[in-house]
Amino acid sequence: MITRRPRLGLRGRLTLLYGGLILAAGSLILAGIYVVVGQRLDQELGSDATEARIAALRERAAASGDSTIVLPDGSTVQLDVLITQLEQDRAALRDAALAAIVSQGAVVVLVVAVAAGAGGWIIAGRGLRPLDLMTATAERIARATGPERNLHERIGLTQGAGTAPNDEVRRLATAFDAMLDSLDRAFDGQRHFVANASHQLRTPLAVQRATIEVEITRPGAAPGTVALGARLLEQIETNARLIDGLLVLAESENRVEQVEPLDLADTAGAAVASVQQADRSELVINTDLRPAPASGDPLLLEQLIRNLVENALRYNVSGGTVMITTGVADDHAVIRVRNTGPVVDPADLPGLLEPFTRGPGRRRRDQDGAPVAGHGLGLAVVTAITAAHGGRLDLTPRPGGGLCVTVSLPATNASSC
Repeated sequence: MITRRPRLGLRGRLTLLYGGLILAAGSLILAGIYVVVGQRLDQELGSDATEARIAALRERAAASGDSTIVLPDGSTVQLDVLITQLEQDRAALRDAALAAIVSQGAVVVLVVAVAAGAGGWIIAGRGLRPLDLMTATAERIARATGPERNLHERIGLTQGAGTAPNDEVRRLATAFDAMLDSLDRAFDGQRHFVANASHQLRTPLAVQRATIEVEITRPGAAPGTVALGARLLEQIETNARLIDGLLVLAESENRVEQVEPLDLADTAGAAVASVQQADRSELVINTDLRPAPASGDPLLLEQLIRNLVENALRYNVSGGTVMITTGVADDHAVIRVRNTGPVVDPADLPGLLEPFTRGPGRRRRDQDGAPVAGHGLGLAVVTAITAAHGGRLDLTPRPGGGLCVTVSLPATNASSC
C-alpha cells in the first residue's frame, strides 16, 4: 500500500517559494559574475604588452641562436620553459580567482536565501493570520455542539478603522462573516419555529386529554370505557413527554437537558415490551440484553430504541425476525438491532437518515393485511438523539436482506459483556 506523505502547508510552501526564488536569482547573478570576471581575467592576463614581450624574446633568441634567458636573480632558463611556466601561472591565477568568487559567492547566496526564507516565513505568517483565524473559527463552530455552539463568533477584520487593508483576505473574511450571519439567522428562525410548533403540538394533546377525562369521570361510565380511557391517558402523557423532550432537544441545539445514569439493557427492555404490546404481527422479536451502562435522557433513549425496533418491524418480511442486543464494546455502551427484510443498497444508507425518507422494499402488513406505514422520521430522530448524546450511529446492510443498526454511546462504567 502506497502512503502519501502529508503535504506541506501554505505557509511552508510560500517560505520555500521565497527562498527558492532568491536562491535562483542569486545563482544566476553569481553565474553572470563568473563569466564576466573570467573574460576580464583572460583579457588582463593575456594583454597585448605581455604578448609583445614574449614575441620580442622569441625574435632575439632566433637572431642570436641562443634561447637561454637570464633571470633577474642571475639564474638561467630556456625560453620555451619560461613561456610554459608563464602560461601555467596565468591559468592557475585565473582558476584561483574564479574559485574564490564561486565559493564566497555561494556562501553569500545561501545566507541571503536563508534570510529571505526566514523573512518569508514571518511575512507569510502575518499574511495568512486572517486565514488561520477563519479556519480556527470554522473548526470551533463545526466541533461544538449544544451550549458550546456559538454562531455569533465573527472574524471581525472589518471592525474598526485601519484594522486590515481592503484586500482579498479582508473580502474573504467579510464573506465568511456574512455567511455566519446567515447561519445565525437560520438557526434563530429554526428556534422560533420550534417554539411555535411546541404550542401547536401540545394543544391537540391537551384537548384529547380533557375529552377523555370528561368521558371517564362522568357518572355511569362503563368500566371498559374507564379502562380504555386510562390507557389512552397514559399514552397521551407519554406522547406529551416525548414531544416535550424532542422540542427541548431541538430548541437547545441538540443538547440533552436531563442526563442521568442508566442501563441500555433496561431501557431496551422497556422499549421492546412497549413495542411488543402494540405489535400484533407474526414477526418474532428476540433479545440478548446484557449490561450496558451509559448516561443520558431515559425518555429520549427509550424513544431511540422504540424507533429502531419499530423500523425493524415495519421494514420486514412475512415470518421475519428482529434481534435486539445490548452490551459494552471498546468503552462504549452498544445497542444493536438486526432484522430480516428487503435487500438494502449501501448507496441508499445516507438517505435513510434524512427526514421523511422511507426505506426500499415493501412494508410489513398487520394481521388484517393493511400496510404498516411510517412517516420517514424514525432514523432521523435516532440520528438526532444519538448526536445529542455524543454517540455514533452505524448502518450495515445484511447480505440476505435487512439492516443492522448499531448505536454506540460513551459508557459510564465500561466492562466486558
